[in-house]
Amino acid sequence: MPKIPIFRLGGRPDKPALPKLAASTPLVAVAGISVGVDNLRHDVVLSPKFAELARAQITRQLTRHGELDGVLKSDFQSNQGPSWMRTQAQAAHPKQDRGEWKIALGELLLASLNRAKRESNLSIDLLARLAVTKFLRVEMNLQFAQVVERCRVQSKSYDNARQQSAVEYRERIAGFQVRKRIILRKTGQDIFETLREVEKNTLARTRRSFFGEETSTATWLSYPLFMNRLLFSDDGRDDYLCAEHYVMLGNWDRDPDRYGRMREIASGFLRSLYGEKV
Repeated sequence: MPKIPIFRLGGRPDKPALPKLAASTPLVAVAGISVGVDNLRHDVVLSPKFAELARAQITRQLTRHGELDGVLKSDFQSNQGPSWMRTQAQAAHPKQDRGEWKIALGELLLASLNRAKRESNLSIDLLARLAVTKFLRVEMNLQFAQVVERCRVQSKSYDNARQQSAVEYRERIAGFQVRKRIILRKTGQDIFETLREVEKNTLARTRRSFFGEETSTATWLSYPLFMNRLLFSDDGRDDYLCAEHYVMLGNWDRDPDRYGRMREIASGFLRSLYGEKV
């Protein structure tokens, strides 16, 4: 039986080196690009085809996660109601393949990367990523509101139907509105997965081939922000996503695991090891 050493002869083991601690602040650096007509912001025009496909994809995801596929499908097949309602119904059930949205997204971001290469300015590609992200975030809420409005308009057709059918339909609409945060989270995560897949399969390799492996500039350090799942959350905070993929800390003053409290515990532990130099 091998001996297990309990006591070790010799001097005290060397103290490990002091860790390098540094604060970091999320930053998106866009340099070398002229501002727009208001002299404050940058003007970006997205492709109408991409915008149409993106709205259709968002509407599909909202109806799927909101369990309204059958309701809106019957609405689309009836082809009744005002013109704006028929237009939105056609957007929810377009003739294009669902994979066309992913192809259009990849082509748009690849075109911005090629332009950044021609002008030797990586900020152009970064600005395009910001514009696409902002557009998708805004459209998620707009399409949710339009789906709710379509359901309300269609609910009027149930006034002459059986009372039980009308009650069930209104309950589904009410449930869709109550679960707004959950539905938007699931829709945002579907969009994020598509963006991440396009980034890993195409954009990352192309960017390295165009601009090399430079990672010291602020522009390069901005790209990891687009691979964060909280990108499509309401205010950059989502307890469910933090618990599933990151670290969930307390939000209330009485919670013992608030960020400030956890920072004090970590600082106290490091001071016990390295002294007051930390």
